Amino acid sequence: MSPSQARRARQQQRTRQRILEAATAVLLKHGVDGFSMRRLAARIGYTPTAIYCYFADKESLLGEVVERQFMSFRSMFEKVERIHDPLRRLLEMGMAVVEFGLRHPDHYRLMFLTPHPALPKGRLVERGNPGQDCYAYLLSTVREGLEMQRFRTELRDAEQLAQVVFAAVHGLVALHLVKGDDPWVDWRPIKPKARIMIEGLIRGLSRTP
Repeated sequence: MSPSQARRARQQQRTRQRILEAATAVLLKHGVDGFSMRRLAARIGYTPTAIYCYFADKESLLGEVVERQFMSFRSMFEKVERIHDPLRRLLEMGMAVVEFGLRHPDHYRLMFLTPHPALPKGRLVERGNPGQDCYAYLLSTVREGLEMQRFRTELRDAEQLAQVVFAAVHGLVALHLVKGDDPWVDWRPIKPKARIMIEGLIRGLSRTP
């Protein structure tokens, strides 16, 4: 590649990144229903036609934006990966999800409380790869617990157990985001509640020592 070609490639990459960042901002502010290529183009001073030079269509652009959100979400689990005990890891994974929801409420709403386009295939996240796929990482931790015989003997379905844990933690975060400012309830801080709930859930699923 010649120096001029390399400069052109870098400029194209910077432009593509700028489009993705602007699209993320528009999507977080207006949601999927309020997102349009015209609105995006106005935000960054491009024409919709120019954006199509970098993305085939609106769906592929939105799909990549959402996929990048899930990549960021997966990075929240890096600090718990060195925990050897799978059940302790489940607890800290749940707390990491709560922390993500508190730090990035708009991102969490986009990812888990808003219908969005299907993720593009063969792009950034490989489905079923625990190093990239958040659900696959949760599932692999549950399967490790099953292999170590840490769960009650009648509980053998890893998918079922993973979805129970996922649903419980998500429900708490969603309740906080949707109703947390409702004065009808004297809400208690979410982190202590989350730890009590997750510890109780895992205790209920675990074998008696």
